[in-house]
Amino acid sequence: MKKQTEKPKNNLIWTIIRTLGFYLIGLFNTVLIQQEDKGTWKNYLGYGILLIAVLDTIGVIKRFRRKQP
Repeated sequence: MKKQTEKPKNNLIWTIIRTLGFYLIGLFNTVLIQQEDKGTWKNYLGYGILLIAVLDTIGVIKRFRRKQP
């Protein structure tokens, strides 16, 4: 029975790591980008990844609200 209780916890940890990774990559490609890369595909990719991170965060918040009574 321990495996059934540990699986959601592992899933939660993976979700948090994935979301933080999206934020980290997005920030490196937007705010912390080099001067010569501004306005290139790397910059626009960073905006897209930040958008994915925000949507993922909203999804995580909705999931937590559904689980709590």
